[in-house]
Amino acid sequence: MKRKKLYILSFFILLLLGGFTYFKSLKKRHQELIKSKVYYSLNLIDSEWKKELSDNKVVFTTPTFIIADIYKSMEGPKSDKYVTINEEKEELLWLTSFKTNVYATNEKQRLSNDFVCHTNFEFRAAEHYNRWDLTNRINQSYPRITSISNGIEEFELPEGYGFPVYSNEKLFLNAQALNHNITDSSFHVKHKIEIGFIKDQDQRLQALQPKTIFMMLPFNADDPYAGPTELMPNACIPVETKNHTYQDQQGNPLSGHWIFSPGKHQYTYNTTEQLAIKDSIRLHQVTSHLHPFAEKFILKDKTTNTIIYECISENYSNKTGLKNTPVFTSKDGVWLYKDHEYEMVLNVNNTTNQDQEMMGSMAIFYYDPEMNNKINTLNK
Repeated sequence: MKRKKLYILSFFILLLLGGFTYFKSLKKRHQELIKSKVYYSLNLIDSEWKKELSDNKVVFTTPTFIIADIYKSMEGPKSDKYVTINEEKEELLWLTSFKTNVYATNEKQRLSNDFVCHTNFEFRAAEHYNRWDLTNRINQSYPRITSISNGIEEFELPEGYGFPVYSNEKLFLNAQALNHNITDSSFHVKHKIEIGFIKDQDQRLQALQPKTIFMMLPFNADDPYAGPTELMPNACIPVETKNHTYQDQQGNPLSGHWIFSPGKHQYTYNTTEQLAIKDSIRLHQVTSHLHPFAEKFILKDKTTNTIIYECISENYSNKTGLKNTPVFTSKDGVWLYKDHEYEMVLNVNNTTNQDQEMMGSMAIFYYDPEMNNKINTLNK
């Protein structure tokens, strides 16, 4: 009997050691996923999303995030949730603004937005487009409305424009925490995510269509972390090969999340295929997602050699982080053409003596005449 108990105890000890060894082998972002699930499952911290609805905005409050380490972009604790603005009533709304702020767990004390990695706002393509008999759009592009991140925690769409959704339509929110600087303490935070809207019954706006375009750099599938070589001088070193990895038309791997060494670097990416312009489009909004040490992010018309959007980011001088990342907003819009080529150019300056991580994407909005015609058939 004693021997049996000893065997059982030994088995559990080996199981715990194996689990601990496996956990320590994971990248930090995966460790945080496991830790958050444990915290929430055991009710050690608040795991609930909350909602406050008023006449022109809705505010969602995330569960608690524990800040207990340095979390670079994409590494920190996160939570996501399918939400509705008002599930008890069906009415057409125009989303017009997006904001994320950090609060203490009392949900009253504002904290630094240095602890915002990103908030992604998404819709469900099948549900959204079926409501408008636009099923040909389903699965044609990733259904992201927009994204806000460190350095750009709020913005508004140009006056008179919005993204149309129904109040009882399901949306998806993904929030992640960040911490580049604090190493001597552990504390708890929450994110308050605000979506501003205008009711169609109060004012009919012009419809915008969202799309996300992003930089992707090549790497060697057989030796992913080799970096640039004579055969692949433009190769990057991906952060990892499981996430943010894509393929070009020839099946070659590309990474949207890469490592860069100290010093200045410039990256370019032809985004013509991503834009997939079937006819001329009118661009009204661009919001960038960048990581610290990014300095300049450009959307360029290669055909005419003109700059459409130039985002000059401001980094903090006394700590790591983006202080300001300007958005592009235009009520009149800027035309993009199907027979032109477009390019993204990203300049970075790693002022540290260590490798850093980078991403570069643009959440764009352009005029949507097809959706506008659908909506204008509604009775006011």
